[in-house]
Amino acid sequence: MVWGGIGGVVGLLASLPGSLIGILVSVFIGFSCGRRAAAAGKRSGALSGLIGGAVAAPGYVLGSTLGALLAARLIGAAEIAATLSEILGTRVSGDLAWTYFLVSLILSAILEAVILVSVSSAAGAWTKRE
Repeated sequence: MVWGGIGGVVGLLASLPGSLIGILVSVFIGFSCGRRAAAAGKRSGALSGLIGGAVAAPGYVLGSTLGALLAARLIGAAEIAATLSEILGTRVSGDLAWTYFLVSLILSAILEAVILVSVSSAAGAWTKRE
């Protein structure tokens, strides 16, 4: 539980600049979580890492998503729409830009959880192998 809370705070702080940073940081959180779970657990390394990652992932993903959401609220839907309009070469309304952003947050959260649990499980197996 403690590591899930720490992961949530790290996810919040890491995702303030954007979701990509949160995705990259999830690799390091998963690796650290898997190593610690395997070293402390009595189960096999991969299973211990998998359980540790599954426990820490919801806290990390929630913190990461909230961090990205807070950053987007500070930027504003109008600025996001202007950036999307410039990149896509077509007019994008603020409501549509906000919808795109929320969908991207959902995809980012799923990707972060998968990466965190996968890396945690691999790190647990690697730790027990040594």
